[in-house]
Amino acid sequence: MTLKVYYLSSEIAPFSETYSLAQFSKRVCSVFQERDFDIRLIQPKYGYISERKYILREVIRLREMPITYAGEERIGSVKSAFIPNTKVQVYFIEDRQFFKPVTNLLYKARNGRMLKDNPERYAYFARVALENLKHLFWKPDVIICNDWQMSFVPALYRLQYADKEFYKDIKTVFLLHSANENAFFTRTAYDAIDIDPASDERLPRVENGLNNLELALNFADQVVSVLAPEGCLHGDLDKDSGFARILESRKSVERLEIPEDTDEAWAQAANNFEKILRNL
Repeated sequence: MTLKVYYLSSEIAPFSETYSLAQFSKRVCSVFQERDFDIRLIQPKYGYISERKYILREVIRLREMPITYAGEERIGSVKSAFIPNTKVQVYFIEDRQFFKPVTNLLYKARNGRMLKDNPERYAYFARVALENLKHLFWKPDVIICNDWQMSFVPALYRLQYADKEFYKDIKTVFLLHSANENAFFTRTAYDAIDIDPASDERLPRVENGLNNLELALNFADQVVSVLAPEGCLHGDLDKDSGFARILESRKSVERLEIPEDTDEAWAQAANNFEKILRNL
């Protein structure tokens, strides 16, 4: 049976790459595309990505979509391309404020400091990515959300989309690639997508900081821990943050290991991941 998969990532090789997430996204999705999958990938259109080099094209129905974010009406646009030498389709979310100024460091400024608006950038991405589906006229069986950058998506889907007719019965899978201070998001980002941390016991506890890994682990239908070559799982997060407690309490956490950077290892990882997805 064809499995329809919507794959959300902040980076996909060769368009953007700062750690093992990018190669994971490219290699595993390339294997899936060759099988019985209808898979669509989506990432931000960072300013440095060459539209000419990668042949990005406009998608008429995804141009100038009305998006409500931070209490304002914005216009979201999405372009499309393929991972070079594959038939894997990638959508790119454009936004002059959040993504166009970004260098290939992605999450950091040139002085090495983390960008202060990372939480707001990826909260906006989560909103546009979910709104994008109804403009595509395409409903996936599964939404795959990668790492802290996509950690808003499982909660946003469950709290604001799951009861809408078009969006019903979609499963969310959260892939954990890293655990570090990047996972702590601001209250401003929550407010921008109308999520009140005090409104639901599954949301992060405000007094301990807004740990978005805890948010994703609580709302995703399935959690998968990824250990790829030169990966960075797991970093150090304060145990009191709630992350360790929630991760340990999840009996359904699966684990994907790619011990070697070879075609065979990636194919085996794709096999194992496919079993997890179909079991949903």
